[in-house]
Amino acid sequence: MLTINTTLTDSEDFFLFLGGAVELLINFVGIPLSIANLILMARTSVIHPNMKAILMYQSISILTRGICRFIICLFKFIFWDPISAENMSFLPELATLYFFGVYSRHFVPHVLIIERILATLFARAYERCRGCLFTLLWSPIAFAISIYIAFTTEPQKARPLANLVTIFVELVAGTIEFAIFIKLSVIGLMIELFIITCHPFLKRDLCQILHHFGTIVANFCRRIFPNNHRISDQNTTGTAFAAPAPTVVGIAQIDLISGKALTSKSKTEEHFATLKKAWQNQQK
Repeated sequence: MLTINTTLTDSEDFFLFLGGAVELLINFVGIPLSIANLILMARTSVIHPNMKAILMYQSISILTRGICRFIICLFKFIFWDPISAENMSFLPELATLYFFGVYSRHFVPHVLIIERILATLFARAYERCRGCLFTLLWSPIAFAISIYIAFTTEPQKARPLANLVTIFVELVAGTIEFAIFIKLSVIGLMIELFIITCHPFLKRDLCQILHHFGTIVANFCRRIFPNNHRISDQNTTGTAFAAPAPTVVGIAQIDLISGKALTSKSKTEEHFATLKKAWQNQQK
């Protein structure tokens, strides 16, 4: 019985560390992308200032959460304890900053819905108004609420039953939605495939695209493997020298007496000189 429990503990630790390594890699890649997204969002002037402020706030929240999760996953391997690192009892400030990023990100969709409702109801006036009054109204409220929840949330506190039931319902509903999405995707792909293969013009264009793609792949393979191409050229050249193709010889290049082909220039001149003498003798 002790051996079974030890095996289960080892397998659980393996999956916990594996999940931590995957999350560490994801955050390591996601942090530079979030920084680049934030810089591009700050420099753009195409979208409305209210939308720009909302997206920048969201990017800052995602970047904050990503940095905190990267540090937490790193501490899992430093302490070699994947469970204690999740409680974040070793660094309470990190826990507060992490929950601030999480709840700030959750607050953004509500603000975005309000902003889109205003943009829909007052379309003409909203696009002309480029002020930041809306941003000054919602951003302090969102910041204050996120800070309050982050300070009052305890990382080691167990989830209440309502949250567990909500997560279970979301998991089941998400699984069903994903299965429906896969089914609809397969059906849509089959419809597109039958339309392309049964329509004459679309089928012709598809064949041309595949032929062009095959040509590109063949040229790419020839550039990657040039030795095989050279060997084939050498073999072709060798066979050409070994068995030359028969050449067509004109009647002027044939000796009228012997019937053999004249291969050299001197024999050709002698042949025409003989023909000239024979013609002159007949005229006399």
